[in-house]
Amino acid sequence: ADPGAGPGAGPAQPADPAGGVEAALMLLASPLGGMDAADLRRLGRALRDEERAAGVKVPAPSDVLLARALAEPERLTAHDPAYARGAQRLGLLLRKARELLQGGGTAEEALWILWDGTPWPDRLERRARRGGPAGRNADRDLDAVCALFDTAARAEERTGGSGALNFLEQLEAEDIAADTLTARTTRPDAVRLMTAHRSKGLEWSLVVVAGVQEGLWPDLRRRGSLLEADRIGRDGLAEPLTPGALLAEERRLFYVAATRARDRLVVTAV
Repeated sequence: ADPGAGPGAGPAQPADPAGGVEAALMLLASPLGGMDAADLRRLGRALRDEERAAGVKVPAPSDVLLARALAEPERLTAHDPAYARGAQRLGLLLRKARELLQGGGTAEEALWILWDGTPWPDRLERRARRGGPAGRNADRDLDAVCALFDTAARAEERTGGSGALNFLEQLEAEDIAADTLTARTTRPDAVRLMTAHRSKGLEWSLVVVAGVQEGLWPDLRRRGSLLEADRIGRDGLAEPLTPGALLAEERRLFYVAATRARDRLVVTAV
């Protein structure tokens, strides 16, 4: 596919950076690509020089050439790793993820390929260990990544596999009112009451987790709507979540709640 092609160029392929120049640039500048504006400019200039050396009188814009290079990372082997390494690594990871999805792999497996193949996890871990404002930001990022993997795993369990594009559409369609309301100003000496889901990315000196007892937490009742639309998968109706899968989900949620405490954690039950 042509990196500059529009919507009429045919169906998009999963994890294909050639789906658009803007998407390619966003990926390169993201923590997965790890490239800053200077790296992008240097690589863009080098790619244009390469076009001219190959006899192209009017090279394509740098942005288009960067998108093409991301789709064809072997083109970057001849360029200085000082500014091309991030693009080449990300291009190879995207190709690997695409091949996995085309072979029937899950969205969760593709996410792991992208996450594990970059220096981003180690960078976040170092920042989190140092503490301070940068450490708190790293904690929030790690919480968000864990939540993304949990969402992918639950989607796979509930639908029996619905494809990466459907998973992305599901993420984009999610609209949780509690997470989209404008944050209200809170007093430092006040008690904040919220769900475990809402606490993700936040931290306090003292946290109380209430109701950790049979019938309340873990809550092993089935989730979903009356019509059970969450069971619809690509191969028909999927089996409902087993009690074991529900318990694992509740454990993950309890871990989120318990790790919000910096100094003291109180868990109550009757």
